[in-house]
Amino acid sequence: MNIQITRLSNTLGAEITGVDLNTYDDATFEEINAAYLEHQVLCIRDQNLDPESLVTFSERFGVVEPHDNLKFTLAQQPKILVLSNDVDEDGNQIGVIDAGDAWHTDHSFKTHPANCTILYSLKNPSQGGVTDFTNMYAAYDALSDDMKARIANLRGRHSISKLKNKRVQISGAREDAVEFYKRQEKAIPDVDHPLVRTHPVTGRKSLYCSPRFTVGIVGLDEDEGDALLDELIAHSIKPEFRYSHHWRDSDVVMWDNRCVNHRATGGYEYPDIRHLYRTTVEGGPTG
Repeated sequence: MNIQITRLSNTLGAEITGVDLNTYDDATFEEINAAYLEHQVLCIRDQNLDPESLVTFSERFGVVEPHDNLKFTLAQQPKILVLSNDVDEDGNQIGVIDAGDAWHTDHSFKTHPANCTILYSLKNPSQGGVTDFTNMYAAYDALSDDMKARIANLRGRHSISKLKNKRVQISGAREDAVEFYKRQEKAIPDVDHPLVRTHPVTGRKSLYCSPRFTVGIVGLDEDEGDALLDELIAHSIKPEFRYSHHWRDSDVVMWDNRCVNHRATGGYEYPDIRHLYRTTVEGGPTG
């Protein structure tokens, strides 16, 4: 294969062409993996994958996690979650409609947050549907020495429930949202992670917090913790750390949740359809 890797922005992201994820060899995978660790976000263009092939590629990076939202897993392959604003012939939602609508890193509400998330784009709307990414290595590196010292040993508290989080809103488009988050609260207890995370492979430090899942700072009262979180979050999404991905049909996009935050920006409405498949690869402890 004549694999080509091209940077997508000055801060993070790379485009890969000249590879077929149905037929790649081990040497090509090593090139992809090295690019993943270097660029943090990869877009592999022009793929034609069935569900099994998507899962097989995902499993090269680790164990593919089961999904917490079982309602919208793919019937023939439950390791795939459907993200979609489409409906079936009876008007029922067929996928998660509001996935990732606030800045976050995937599964930080778990003891072992995600390594990588992989999205395969089957259909994109005529407008909107952009995904924003921000480089949390760069955000940490740009902090003042005083701030680095202040947060060096602090831990953030992460919760899956939007009901506990004053920084986000529940989408009116999600069916039974309040009941859904109440069930999740009971099933998935809050967890603590360091505000400064060291990547297990690269050894680099990154800022590790988000408005979606980080709801407090351990050992600080609510007002002080909120003020510090608000400052860190605002810093982390400065334009100089960010890349916005404009999707094409058949893109496979993957990102390193250990050092990247992201959000879906919306901007489209049914019957303009956005339809993707998602796998999530399990990571390790944060320290």
